[in-house]
Amino acid sequence: MSAKELTPEQRESLERHIEHKIRRKATRRVHSKLGLMWHFAVFAMVNLALVAINLQYSPDYLWFIWVLGAWGSGFLLHAFATFSSGGLTEEMIQAEILREKERRGLL
Repeated sequence: MSAKELTPEQRESLERHIEHKIRRKATRRVHSKLGLMWHFAVFAMVNLALVAINLQYSPDYLWFIWVLGAWGSGFLLHAFATFSSGGLTEEMIQAEILREKERRGLL
């Protein structure tokens, strides 16, 4: 049945369903972005404090760069995951299903 063959009630139900799915996806994206912002805020505050402590008590050895580098790498991975195209896609799943069916001789 095509979209043109739907009754007005069916079309309205379909539109509500699509709107609900879009809202859920948008809500997940907003939560991911808020999580990244909090991660950055904590990252910045803690690392600024570590720089201050390092420079105050042991300025001859800059150990804070190890924490900054390790945590910064984690933060960059978090940012990449947040702003990438969404990770798993339906196309990726379908391609893997096809590969598995071919491997088992089902195609």
